Amino acid sequence: MALFPLLTERRIQDAMEDGAFDNLPGAGKPLPAEDIGGPNDAVTLFGYRIMAEAGAVPEELRLRRELQEARAARDAATDPAERERLMREISELGMRHAMAVEQRMRGRA
Repeated sequence: MALFPLLTERRIQDAMEDGAFDNLPGAGKPLPAEDIGGPNDAVTLFGYRIMAEAGAVPEELRLRRELQEARAARDAATDPAERERLMREISELGMRHAMAVEQRMRGRA
């Protein structure tokens, strides 16, 4: 086994023994079921959670949120010109979101 994983595991064990993980927010509770879309593997979801807690949102998720907001605005719009503008925005956001997903997937290959 490589040295780095062994050292990492040992540091985690030491921290656990010292109680560094005791009384953390949400300790002993399952992670909330959030609909973040996109990846569903544990490692990527965990990475996204850490980034969100640090205030950083991946481009893929930011675009997905904007896409949802634009769709809601389109559904609520009554002016035909505004609906058309929102449809163009939805199209562009959808394309950018698909590109971000593809970029993430290529990074794994």
